[in-house]
Amino acid sequence: MPVGHLRLPIGGLVQRRHDIVARAKARPADTWIMAKTSEKEPETITADFARRWWKSLMANTVALVEDAALLASHDSPGRAQALIVLAMEELAKARWLYEAAEYEWTAPLGLYGLEPRSAGDVVVPEGLSSARRPHAEKLQVAEQFASGLAGFWSLDRRMEYYERPDLETFTATAKQRNLDKQAGFYVDRDGESITSPLAITADDIANAIRRTAKVVQMHLIEDHTRQQDAPDVSMIDSAEDLHWAVMPYSDPELFADFVARHPQSGDE
Repeated sequence: MPVGHLRLPIGGLVQRRHDIVARAKARPADTWIMAKTSEKEPETITADFARRWWKSLMANTVALVEDAALLASHDSPGRAQALIVLAMEELAKARWLYEAAEYEWTAPLGLYGLEPRSAGDVVVPEGLSSARRPHAEKLQVAEQFASGLAGFWSLDRRMEYYERPDLETFTATAKQRNLDKQAGFYVDRDGESITSPLAITADDIANAIRRTAKVVQMHLIEDHTRQQDAPDVSMIDSAEDLHWAVMPYSDPELFADFVARHPQSGDE
């Protein structure tokens, strides 16, 4: 399926236009107002560097999904389980960066009647500062984003996409995901009980891989939708290769059907 067909459902597209226009009006093009959390000046990077960084994070996220699927297919569900959790952590980092840089990436496109301008610098989000963030914090962010998956695709549940629960709602889930990751890598002992990654059964690992892949695809579609109405299509910075890479895991039936009908396109 060409990326041009991967569009945010129409209600979401209209809402996204409203969001971008509102943000442009609320924040002058030549200023960036951010509350300082310490005496240290916030770190800034160019929009181009932020874009390359985001793409690297997303490429690694997709690669972790691919590796998890490979391990699962070779009777190693424990390791696959751990890699899926790592993929969600990496996605959280990509989301932090995307939210910080989206406005500047969009500025040169001249969307929705706004005057195009050169992209300004991007403030590095706190979650991506030099200090390492707790794993549970990243997993909370990832699970909060994932909670909008049903609303992303269903008109009847659209508000679930736009009105996600607070981060605190996912505290217990994040802790469990982190435990799942550790269980997939390490042998542990609790009294007379020994747990091993080699003893983890396949159970729902296939569903977990697919869910993670669909969450990754959701973020990629958001990025494509943000740009797709640019008057100058040469300004669109596509991540089409990542769409294709994750689609066999997010939508295997759709991908297989498309490849069967367009074998040459599927090999691109």
